[in-house]
Amino acid sequence: SLHVAQPALSRAVRALEAEIDLAVFERDGRGVRVTRQGREVVALARRVLADVDRIASVGASTALRVSAITAQAREIASAAVARFVAGGGGRVSLDVVDTPDEVVDSVRDGRARLGVMELPAPPGLRVASLGWQEIVLLHPPDWTLTDPFELAHLPEIALLAPEATDWRRDRMVRTLRAAGIEPNITAETNDRGLMLSLVQQGAGAWFSYGREATTAVAGGAGLVHLSPAPFREIGVVSAGDLDGPAAAFLEALRTEADGLLIPVGDPRLADGTWVTEAVMHGAVPATTDPQGVPPPPP
Repeated sequence: SLHVAQPALSRAVRALEAEIDLAVFERDGRGVRVTRQGREVVALARRVLADVDRIASVGASTALRVSAITAQAREIASAAVARFVAGGGGRVSLDVVDTPDEVVDSVRDGRARLGVMELPAPPGLRVASLGWQEIVLLHPPDWTLTDPFELAHLPEIALLAPEATDWRRDRMVRTLRAAGIEPNITAETNDRGLMLSLVQQGAGAWFSYGREATTAVAGGAGLVHLSPAPFREIGVVSAGDLDGPAAAFLEALRTEADGLLIPVGDPRLADGTWVTEAVMHGAVPATTDPQGVPPPPP
């Protein structure tokens, strides 16, 4: 079974027993059997050999690690993963996190090669813009709203929101209040899928974008654009230059963004307003600088 001559095997066993100072086998006239301590040695040895095999396979099985906030994982990153893998790019591990800060932390400490998030990014990271995402308003199917719907009229309608402990709720409320708008929140939930269901069932309106908005409209929700139209910039952050599989994955992201996000210079951005965190800046900027720091608000 071992393709080793019996005398050589006997010498190897004796040498092992001498090295570890244990009797691995008990010998009698009928042959040999493993001792109790020998069984422990075998179990430990198998564990060590399995770890050695895993170490040897690390290089061959390393996946490209990507971090993305939930919204952009659903909108862009997951489709880019499918495109990348189908094109023979290799393995990808997509880590979906709750906040942009978690994306930044993953990239900075090396747990992710690149991250997909809303810009701007903190100083010190490399940034590649993918384009601009328009935020629209979903409303119950029996509502009649003008399109575009003036942001100033938002207090007149029922709005849905995440629960008070959710950072998205805080950002939404602070953004609207900074623009002089007090939201009329009538129902709340932390389940985003349930949020869309509440819209369709008539509980109130909710902000959405991209593929999510298209799916909601297909399910019966109404949709209006806002005036001025809010836009946020979506991009990729990394700790250094991207090459090899990481550069190829960035191209997959750009391909997905081409059909989903609005590019810089598009006429639709001309009359829009740029939204970052809890601020409506006014005009949409031409771009962010290489470190992801936005130009000063106009």
